[in-house]
Amino acid sequence: MKTFLCAIFLGTCICTFISAEDANTLILQLKNKDPEIRRVAAKTLGENGEDDAKVVAALILGLQDKDTFVRRFSAQSLGNLKTKNKDAIPALAALLNNEDEKKENQNAAANSLGKIGAESFSVLHSVFKDKSKPIYIREKAIDAIGVLGKDGKSAVPDLMETLKDNDLRFSSAVALGKIGSEAKQAKESLKLIVEDKKQRDKSFKDAASTALKNIGN
Repeated sequence: MKTFLCAIFLGTCICTFISAEDANTLILQLKNKDPEIRRVAAKTLGENGEDDAKVVAALILGLQDKDTFVRRFSAQSLGNLKTKNKDAIPALAALLNNEDEKKENQNAAANSLGKIGAESFSVLHSVFKDKSKPIYIREKAIDAIGVLGKDGKSAVPDLMETLKDNDLRFSSAVALGKIGSEAKQAKESLKLIVEDKKQRDKSFKDAASTALKNIGN
């Protein structure tokens, strides 16, 4: 494998080329002392790495890297793998729940949990319902439940309840819309929001209106 690195600034590859012919080499690079090389390896494993247990295990270790961008790219890559990434659910949940973690990394963990699918629901639902958690973590869990689509349908009653929460209502409306036809029981609640002339939060009303359209008849 040949690697050409120009720079990584604020987590964005400015000029990077990596031949992904050998996932094992990328896994080794994830242990390199140079954080820039580790960042590229973590990012590339999600794009070109073979989706096997070794890749998943390496990226799970990447979630514990001392470099914030390695953790972020590892979380993102775990969500991009098509199979065998269910073993990463506990580690991604730990990253999401770590209140000392960067919010961008928590967001990456939540998104990847959503991409993994139905197996992540119980973890995300638990975080969402835990009122002892900071609002922004609960909000990220709601967003990820929305990513689950129909697999998030069991959260509909709780999402209907948080439509009344000023901090969580927008995300809840969006998530209900993404769940779609499986969220039909929320239609009346969403309709009341759209028709409420006293409700001046336009973005919230728009989210409720969009959710109604996505849910359908």
